[in-house]
Amino acid sequence: MKHPIILKRRTLAIAAAALAAILLAGCAGPAGGGGTTGERAADAAGQAAGAESAVGQAAGATGAGMKPSGRTALTGEPIRIGAIYALSGNNAAIGTNILRGIDFAAEDINAAGGVDGRPIEIIRGDTQGDEEVARAVAKRLITEEQVHAIVGCHQSTLTEIVAEVCEEYHIPMITAISTVDSISTHHNEYFFRLCPMNSLYLENMFMYMKEQAEQTGKEVKTIAVFADNSMIGQEAIRCARIYAPQYGMEIVKEIQYGQGAADLTDEILELKAAGADAVLAESYVSDASLLMRTMYEQNYRPPILIAKANGFADPSFIPATRGMSEGVTSVVEWNPDMTKGQEINRRFKEIFGVDMNGHSAESYTAVWTFKTAFEQAGTEDGETVKDVLTKIDIRESFPDGPEIILPYDRIKFEDHVFDGVRHYHNNIYASVAIAQIQDGEYKTVWPFEYSNQRIEYPAGYGNR
Repeated sequence: MKHPIILKRRTLAIAAAALAAILLAGCAGPAGGGGTTGERAADAAGQAAGAESAVGQAAGATGAGMKPSGRTALTGEPIRIGAIYALSGNNAAIGTNILRGIDFAAEDINAAGGVDGRPIEIIRGDTQGDEEVARAVAKRLITEEQVHAIVGCHQSTLTEIVAEVCEEYHIPMITAISTVDSISTHHNEYFFRLCPMNSLYLENMFMYMKEQAEQTGKEVKTIAVFADNSMIGQEAIRCARIYAPQYGMEIVKEIQYGQGAADLTDEILELKAAGADAVLAESYVSDASLLMRTMYEQNYRPPILIAKANGFADPSFIPATRGMSEGVTSVVEWNPDMTKGQEINRRFKEIFGVDMNGHSAESYTAVWTFKTAFEQAGTEDGETVKDVLTKIDIRESFPDGPEIILPYDRIKFEDHVFDGVRHYHNNIYASVAIAQIQDGEYKTVWPFEYSNQRIEYPAGYGNR
């Protein structure tokens, strides 16, 4: 089945400071321990009206781009959501960034009245990037912390393990980040994927290569695929083989290289000799940077180089390749210049000092999805919430909440078949955007209705 895609006040300083203190205190708290979002919200509900007003003004419904509504006192037991990510070790920066989106969503929801007046409480769990730790953390959050739902993880192998634990204990789980196709093939009744699968990332890349001709007047007829020999790299090549004929393109060269390569000269010379209209790339950041340096040395300048995010979307990529990567395009799950989510990102940046990115925007959306499911269920019972998630259909915006800020307008979890394999509970309307490096930063260029920026063709690579 082909994946559907829909293309088509300044805050008072004292209020912002109050919300900033609440959020930053949560980020600094120990993984899985105290200082949770819900505890802060519950405390705030019981304190003086002046403190409640300060937080409400900073994260209130009107400021969140939501429908205006009066702040409702939070009463009753909290809805407890476990957030399981790597908060220490090599991937701690990614996990911390994801938690910003989760905390921010919980504060927005609680400021607007919570879940039918009940506060959302976020309980952290640190996987340390380890499979067995992830399993233990999931069990602890369910059996000891008594969470009602889980969001996680950002490493697909760990997401698969945590999904198994949630299935055992009948706890609904949403992953906002993990994209490897295979994790949705196990028919876990309590597991739901908000983000696109890897295969959909690839299809959106082919869509872009097809539709960019509307602006550039240049059709892509031949492509070369450049990917490492990891599972993700192999999946990129497999999907490219599926989609190329569907979009009227021919793969004229496939190159798989060893991840962490010391030299890519031979590979770049092969790409150059192939002379493809576009290069589709999948690399981690060190390899992506080496790719750009080697292309520069060999004077290889394909008109289009499109990457499946990964290393090309890493914050260190542009600084490491400045003067060599102008015009490179990459998948992004969200970007600050998109025409959606501008007000939400403005408030987010006031609190954290950085823009939202794809991961924090996706995790923000996942918490709002759970909020909607709990309200429609009218209970925190896992089986009932699971049943609601299988039928939920959110269009344009959340009920009495913000617009869907991601580059699609609908959230609906369904089963579907891709390449002869059935997948379960994927958000079939999910899609990604494409951004191009222009003037040293990624600027959204597709889908066209979410962008105010025109495509630069051919890629300049610094106009050397």
